[in-house]
Amino acid sequence: MGVYMKRILLIAAAALALTACKTEIKDGEVPSEHLSRAKQLEGVYNGSFQGRRGELTIAFEGNRPTLSFKDSKGVGFVADRCQAVVNDLKWVEVTRKGAIEGAGFFFDSGYCMMDGREVVLDFSSSQRKITVSIRESRTTRQRCRWEGGGHMPPRQVCETIFEDRYLTGKFSR
Repeated sequence: MGVYMKRILLIAAAALALTACKTEIKDGEVPSEHLSRAKQLEGVYNGSFQGRRGELTIAFEGNRPTLSFKDSKGVGFVADRCQAVVNDLKWVEVTRKGAIEGAGFFFDSGYCMMDGREVVLDFSSSQRKITVSIRESRTTRQRCRWEGGGHMPPRQVCETIFEDRYLTGKFSR
């Protein structure tokens, strides 16, 4: 095996060691092996969601994390008339070194029509900043083009394009 090939394998192994593993959560509880790290994220984060200043709170009831947002008027992620609810932890993304990179909570948009069914949190490497997103809508469209020609008859090739629109926010402590 040449030096060049060994370098490629070392780079691939290093990249694999740094990648995160997404773990599905049962019963909304953080697995005990990640609990001490997860509890370090507990607290109040200040920032804005969709341009509305407010506080994002991560709290724990035993092994079960809760997530909430309230703007300066006491309104959550979406209008109060929606009666939207953030439910249990759905998944967590942890690096091989044990750092939490992301998490998803089940989300029920209530009476408002939204495509998103989860609130996604992306943590900075320092874990002092959080980006929050909820998919508001997904549209689809067809994009078509003609291929072939010359000695082959032209044919139309179409593909479906998904375009997502997100509600987003940024918070820090």
